[in-house]
Amino acid sequence: MITPMKKVTTYFLQFIFLITFLTALISCDKDDPKPKGEFSTGVLIVNEGSFKKADGTIGFFDTNSLEVKQDIFGLKNNGKALGDIVQSMFIDGDLAYIAVNNSNTLEVVNSNSFVAEYTLTDVKLPRYFTVYKGKGYLTEWVSFTEPGRVSVINLTERKVETTITTDFGAEHIIEANGNLYVSNNFSNTISVINPVDNKVSTSIEVGSSPGQFVLDIDSKLWVICGGDFGLGNASLHQINPATNEVEKNLSLSVSASSHLVVNKAKDQLLFVSGKNIYRVSTRNPVVPQSAFITANDAVQVYGIGIDPGTDLIYVADARGFQSNGVIFCYVSDGAILGSFEAGKGPNGFVFR
Repeated sequence: MITPMKKVTTYFLQFIFLITFLTALISCDKDDPKPKGEFSTGVLIVNEGSFKKADGTIGFFDTNSLEVKQDIFGLKNNGKALGDIVQSMFIDGDLAYIAVNNSNTLEVVNSNSFVAEYTLTDVKLPRYFTVYKGKGYLTEWVSFTEPGRVSVINLTERKVETTITTDFGAEHIIEANGNLYVSNNFSNTISVINPVDNKVSTSIEVGSSPGQFVLDIDSKLWVICGGDFGLGNASLHQINPATNEVEKNLSLSVSASSHLVVNKAKDQLLFVSGKNIYRVSTRNPVVPQSAFITANDAVQVYGIGIDPGTDLIYVADARGFQSNGVIFCYVSDGAILGSFEAGKGPNGFVFR
């Protein structure tokens, strides 16, 4: 129940409007292009949905009108269901690529209108997607007993060209220094892929259950490792993409989710443990002794994002998947602004 947040939410919406207005005013120019479509600016929310219910959705928070819209894919595609476990979304130009894990699909839509373009079905338990030099790269778990893989997708012909076997549980993917890095969530390794020959060139050992990557202000790569179930042995690792050497290791002594984000200046990392959000400096990384933010009104913190334009922190509360989720928003110093409703099981954000 979010009734106690009503006053704060009003302030939050006013604050968002002020930031949006000032940003538009500062950048305003008679030659500025008009928005390409209804969803070309704002905050997109990835909602997983419930397992085997095919009720995963994409939500939208319009920072200009302050309106929240649920299930914009269904809204623009005659009520069509997006699928079972909407895992992630990546936007490249006018196209948005949505990995729908348990439906074994990559749904491709117009990123501005959300009208469906095509569906790629030749994938197995897809997780995350990126584009590099005109090719698509999609991580896939494949199964729980086989090594994961990355599918290389010809975006013009809309088909998988080849697959690259990694370690178990191929999860997040990011490009750095001309290579692609894949975290293997069911192991303790990161696969480094050379996109020239589409082969794994080396493997990097980190902590148990590596998850999301970010790049910091010094172009160093960071990865969060959630650790082993119940052992409280999560860790953070800094990798130099020029050498593929692990340069810093932080044992966090807590359990952590697979979500890792970086602030606008790219010098502060944020990660989630329970209802707590912890902050780590990239240039002076030490294990945090206390939480930066505690989401007291949350039931289950399930995702986090930082708007690179405003530095606002968005925290996703899945509410135990028993009802629609809630998004809490904080300013960069950790003060809460307010909240708004999401779909079922919100796990991440895309900022436009």
